[in-house]
Amino acid sequence: LEELEKDKRIHQKVKRFKAKQQLNTFITEMDDEPFNPDYVEVDRVLDVSESTDENGETVTLYLVKWCSLPYEDSTWELKADIDQSKIDEFERIGARTPNTKRVDRPPAADWKKLEGSREYRNGNALREYQLEGLNWLTFNWYNSRNCILADEMGLGKTIQSITFLYEIYMKGIEGPFLVIAPLSTIPNWEREFRTWTELNVVVYHGSQASRKTIQAYEMYYRDAQGKIIKGVYRFHAVITTFEMILADCPELRSIPWGRWSDILAHGRFKRPLKESDVETICRALLAYCLLHYRGDENIKSFIWDLITPSEDGTTRTLTNHSGLSTPVPRGRKGKKGKPQAPPPQTPRADWLASCNPDHLLQEDSYKRHLKHHCNKVLLRVRMLYYLRQEVIGDQAERILEGADSRSVDFLSPFHAEVPADWWDSEADKSLLIGVFKHGYEKYNSMRADPALCFLERVGMPDAKAIAAEQRGSDMMADGVEG
Repeated sequence: LEELEKDKRIHQKVKRFKAKQQLNTFITEMDDEPFNPDYVEVDRVLDVSESTDENGETVTLYLVKWCSLPYEDSTWELKADIDQSKIDEFERIGARTPNTKRVDRPPAADWKKLEGSREYRNGNALREYQLEGLNWLTFNWYNSRNCILADEMGLGKTIQSITFLYEIYMKGIEGPFLVIAPLSTIPNWEREFRTWTELNVVVYHGSQASRKTIQAYEMYYRDAQGKIIKGVYRFHAVITTFEMILADCPELRSIPWGRWSDILAHGRFKRPLKESDVETICRALLAYCLLHYRGDENIKSFIWDLITPSEDGTTRTLTNHSGLSTPVPRGRKGKKGKPQAPPPQTPRADWLASCNPDHLLQEDSYKRHLKHHCNKVLLRVRMLYYLRQEVIGDQAERILEGADSRSVDFLSPFHAEVPADWWDSEADKSLLIGVFKHGYEKYNSMRADPALCFLERVGMPDAKAIAAEQRGSDMMADGVEG
């Protein structure tokens, strides 16, 4: 205990240990050790600084990232507490001269088959079949061919991929290389990189605070004034997850990944849509539903009028709401009925050229699903329009801003048959407002909405149910027509 008290940072280390111990709430066996020894093992050294202690002496401190802990938990430590090999690795990376010169891919004629495995880090060598895979990868790369390495599980696809990147590195192309992998496999990728090569590899994942730490210490070289040197990077390869790519991280998109840059820029990722884009998509979806609609002609004509742009570009208000209570005819599978009429022909219009569903809707499975539910889609759109125009009216903006349902004044229907004893006109009003705010059948989202009466009366729904509902799983519950 006396030896520990001499360490000025012991309180910080104990605090870090207790914080991690509190997170470990799922220990079921008393014999299990709750402390992870990785928490006090140095993973990487990120930075170095000098400071003056209480005696006026200069001490050297290193910013340390700990194993199994995120970058945001990095701490400054004394040199005596850090493995010298980690300091040497940090100094080796820092001593590299930033190379802004671009090296092109060698011509295909320069490719030579490797007859034997080179000796990699720690004395590792490829097996014969792995060497064959490496030769195949390099041959395709020299010839600018895309390829997929599809060996059986356990044969070393990760190692072959890493040694392939190392071969490129040996040709003077120092990256940057991008590896996208499932989260569960990232530790294995990082371990194999360090086991087989000298490449500086960074795992880009975690909270915003961790990613900012990575950007500050792991990604860029800086000049004497601390400014980023553009075009060169401290790392050779970045390992990340597809979820991070989907998050539209601008710091990843700004790096020249070669052909990956085009994939990241034009891939089907989450990105904000303009209002005009949403209008085009909605018109295409509803136009496709009109082509396959079987039901009330009043609904068909109403939807067509709704999606047809006005000549002056203004929004039209439609009042033809007759037939809203008419049930939508549905056929039964396996039951013979009257011969169906030929599909109704949608009127031709110039504006359909920019909203052509055949061009905008690419997935056949989704088109089959939409065709199967086209009657439901059109009826719901018309009902929502009626709810917005005739029931909610000019109070729509207040509702979307989160106004309490009790402060919203409109006439809501009340029927003798109610779903629960506590159901009243206020519940009816909350249901209508909930449908307007959250959509059809989003009952868990309505229950969780504090502006409605359901949270107070029946309580918060299960968090997993809310998440599943928000992902749209309820839309797929009916299945897709084969």
